[in-house]
Amino acid sequence: MESDLNKRLVENVLKHIPENKKPVIYLVNTLNISRESAYRRMRGDIPFTVEELITLATKLEFSIDDVYDQEKQNHAFFDYSRMGKGATNFFLIMLKKYNELLEKISYSKKVEIMMAFNMLPPPFYSNFNNLFKFVYYKWLYQDTEINRNMLYSEIVLPDEIAILQKKLKKNILKNANVTFILDMGIFLNLIKEMQYFHQRKFITNDELLLLKEEMQHFIGFYEDMVQTGLHESAKIQLYLSTLCVNSNTVCYKYDDKVDPLFWIYTINPVVIQNAEFASMQLKWFNSLKRQSALITQSNEILQAEFFFQQREYIDKYLSVDNAF
Repeated sequence: MESDLNKRLVENVLKHIPENKKPVIYLVNTLNISRESAYRRMRGDIPFTVEELITLATKLEFSIDDVYDQEKQNHAFFDYSRMGKGATNFFLIMLKKYNELLEKISYSKKVEIMMAFNMLPPPFYSNFNNLFKFVYYKWLYQDTEINRNMLYSEIVLPDEIAILQKKLKKNILKNANVTFILDMGIFLNLIKEMQYFHQRKFITNDELLLLKEEMQHFIGFYEDMVQTGLHESAKIQLYLSTLCVNSNTVCYKYDDKVDPLFWIYTINPVVIQNAEFASMQLKWFNSLKRQSALITQSNEILQAEFFFQQREYIDKYLSVDNAF
């Protein structure tokens, strides 16, 4: 059994190595092993380690799950950004991985993106400098990397993060058919978090007013997409869910691949490339869509009520005089 599995692993690795590359040289350079070690793995004398398989699967873009007999195995491999690297580095890694995925799919002829959110992940604030900085500040605060008394005004985006923010502005919704399913409280959650930090005196009145102004533009950004069904080169369909959206997830369909991403919490995406799991996730997404109302260029009363409600939340919770 183990020898059959190892044989399938070796065959799968060799099949995905580019034709213009010599397999042994590729393995030596990619895995940082000797020629003899590479030959022994190719012959099946010794198996690839888990770390080596993950490295090869990532670089050669194949799924380890495909090698396993799904009728006998109930496992799915997933990729995530490891904790313990510090909150700033972790935030940076998250942005890098998300931007790499967006750049990769940008070369595909047909891209379909399906998203279900109860709170938007950080890349979706990249067009709004103050909101993006606030999400970064909140992450540092929650991870306790900074002093719990550090003010919002003291936070400066590291250069690498600022550069990635600019890249994400260009890539976040590009050349794709995009379907959003949003929880009715999608914007309220962020608004209440701003008010919380203001009440703690970590955000000044002037800073709150800047965030309030940008939040209004942020709501307007989504309202424009709903009214036109377009954002630059992307075609947008936005649904409001009548049910609670209990997990943040994105599913990318491009060429012949499907990549579901899940958020354990707002920052950390988990990528699962198991085909059966992806199919199950698409089924869940379509089920949720049936319980949702399309407001893109339709349902004008619901559309108007939703955005009116968001502006009421902004006026109520982001007032320097009010508390929740």
